Amino acid sequence: MPTPAQLAENTGMYLLPRPSYETVLTDDYTYVAGPRNAWVLDIREPNVEWARNESRRRGIALVEWWVGWSAPPSLEGELLSEGLVPDDEPVLTGMTCATEPPAAPHVEVRTIETAEQYLEAIAVDWEVWQIPEDERAQRRATEVARFDQEHAVGTAHHWVAFGDGRPVGFGRGIDMAQGVALMGGAVLPEARGRGVYRALVRARWDHAVARGTPLLVVQAGPMSAPVLDGLGFQRHGEIRLFADRL
Repeated sequence: MPTPAQLAENTGMYLLPRPSYETVLTDDYTYVAGPRNAWVLDIREPNVEWARNESRRRGIALVEWWVGWSAPPSLEGELLSEGLVPDDEPVLTGMTCATEPPAAPHVEVRTIETAEQYLEAIAVDWEVWQIPEDERAQRRATEVARFDQEHAVGTAHHWVAFGDGRPVGFGRGIDMAQGVALMGGAVLPEARGRGVYRALVRARWDHAVARGTPLLVVQAGPMSAPVLDGLGFQRHGEIRLFADRL
């Protein structure tokens, strides 16, 4: 059974199965193919060529290599020598929470149950990450199909937070055998500092408790990590991301 630190370092390889993702175990690493990109995790040898060939075969144009604190010391240099570059968000922090985080009862949070609700909420995420409108239009149909498939399987869950009667925050949680992974969360700039992010974290904690796995796992960006420190999360180490754009 993996430790909390192992879950935080290589979260993607411990997520319960989802229709949009396929995991391939190789002698060198774990390769996870998603709808728009691929992840390379738990890396022991930098076999870049296999990942490139497999990604091209699947029509995937972006491969992200997740180099955790347990990876071989020479790995970063070897990836750079192969033409990879630091990803857009190059360093994440692996964190877990095994104690009840504080609530924000003044913030209304709802579980997303329909594709229509999901599209309304994911627009918050797209706004925060400044996704261009033409790309949003391309994503809408595939996002609806993805939501319907994942909702039917029941391992992926989504929440929306409201402020002034409209969506201002979005959060995703993916079930693991031992906990729940926080895999995406965003709050509109004008709604920050009001407990919205805290409320979304607490909603996912309540979900983890309800399914009998009271543990939250996250690979947090530089904005999220200090907030999560204050919510009772423990830091385990840094993960460096390298992008291979094919």
